[in-house]
Amino acid sequence: MALFKSKKKPKFDWTEKNRALVALINAGRIEEAMEPAQELVEHVDRHFKRDSPEKATTYNNMGMVFMLSGDTVLADDCFRDALEMRKRLYGREHREVAVILLNLAHLYKIMARRILDENRVEVSD
Repeated sequence: MALFKSKKKPKFDWTEKNRALVALINAGRIEEAMEPAQELVEHVDRHFKRDSPEKATTYNNMGMVFMLSGDTVLADDCFRDALEMRKRLYGREHREVAVILLNLAHLYKIMARRILDENRVEVSD
């Protein structure tokens, strides 16, 4: 007879947690999304190999949360890490690489607008 019962941690379901995170992002609930996004990053850093689709997706989603919260520096770091992972996984011409390039383009547009606004320069789209 065991004196202590084993307390197992509930299984971490990356797919389920990622879907929930994407739903928060899509709903514009960015403050709520920050903690689950960080938990996902910590999980993939501990449990997935250097280059995995899950890790690249997690870093991309963390970048999205940072971008939408206004932290462009951390967003850039996350997107670039995700980009390099996806390039190693799929090659430079894959659609998964293109998704991150589009996210980076959107981020850089935000950054450029911020600089232009600070310098009171008007441009048209």
